[in-house]
Amino acid sequence: MDSPIPTEDNATRIPRPLLLSAYGVDNKITAINVLNRWMYIFPHYRDQNVRIIGFSTDADRRYVSAMRLASVFFASLSDVQLDKHQHAFKINIPTHWTWVFLRHNQLLLFFQDSVHLVTKWRNRLLSSTTDLCFGIDKISITHIEALISDGHYTKLDVRLTSSDINPKDRQNYNSCIKLISDDVINLFINGVDTNGTVVYLTLLKMIVKA
Repeated sequence: MDSPIPTEDNATRIPRPLLLSAYGVDNKITAINVLNRWMYIFPHYRDQNVRIIGFSTDADRRYVSAMRLASVFFASLSDVQLDKHQHAFKINIPTHWTWVFLRHNQLLLFFQDSVHLVTKWRNRLLSSTTDLCFGIDKISITHIEALISDGHYTKLDVRLTSSDINPKDRQNYNSCIKLISDDVINLFINGVDTNGTVVYLTLLKMIVKA
């Protein structure tokens, strides 16, 4: 099953989702329930010659706890050792990557849903009640508002409109892509007191690329 993936030249090209399973829950689940669900899904798809590499969810604490238990990330269960599973794969991590905490044998990998994560970063930037700083540098939506209203630039220069920074539109992924464009970031680089916003948008760009 081939599907396009986002690239540096076309970050808006998003692969179509593929439904692996469907189920109903009452939201009274625990991390163990989540882990058991994953371990039920995994072998059933293995029997169909589909190798599930990992699971991606939002930041619900029960899912995060299940991820930590499955990957032995500062959490473990004595009777669950997925790194010793017969279908676990080996990851060769360079010895100088001291910042990576990941066992060499893993059955599954885990990620937060990238679209969900990116839109949360955008929403935090647009929040009127959040005070963001990078060191002593402020990260502020007012920098972007000033850029949009600046008569020295055309829409072709900025590629942003007021609707792109509407805080009520909380799932606007396309506006995230516009915010991290090279055109926008480059206009901020030489701005006054905009270093914090530049760093924030650059980090957001790296999340999208990852």
